[in-house]
Amino acid sequence: MKQLLAAIDFSKNTEAVLEQAAKLAKALEAKLWILHVASNETQAMAYEATQFTGYSPEFTSMPGDVQLARDLSADEIKREHAQLLGISAALRENGTETQAILLKGDAAKLIIEKAEDLQAEIIILGSHGHGLLRKALLGSVSESVIRHARHNVLIVPSTKD
Repeated sequence: MKQLLAAIDFSKNTEAVLEQAAKLAKALEAKLWILHVASNETQAMAYEATQFTGYSPEFTSMPGDVQLARDLSADEIKREHAQLLGISAALRENGTETQAILLKGDAAKLIIEKAEDLQAEIIILGSHGHGLLRKALLGSVSESVIRHARHNVLIVPSTKD
């Protein structure tokens, strides 16, 4: 059976990516793997959000900040996992053979590695349009996958609201 890998990030473009991936999976009679890569940055951002430095001296070193950051990160991953399972279930109900995967780490690297593991014929992802500054500083997952993957890559354009 053919394997397709759709990588999603729960952005506004996720629905369009899933729609195209499901159509392609049905047309090719392929299994659709839905992958979401949770960022390593989630815990770091949560930790920064728990810091109250600059407001008042008594808040500069609150005990439990690290644990609070871990809890916030774990809650976010649980929420993303539940959302991913819901998407997979909905696609199966509509007749698409689907399996959900949640990984944590570098998105582009893990997308490419998972496509290799699954021997996916096509990687399907969305374009973001985050802007030049963010692209210059962080790079683009889509661009990195296109440059480094040894698979066909289908980019679903960003939806404009």
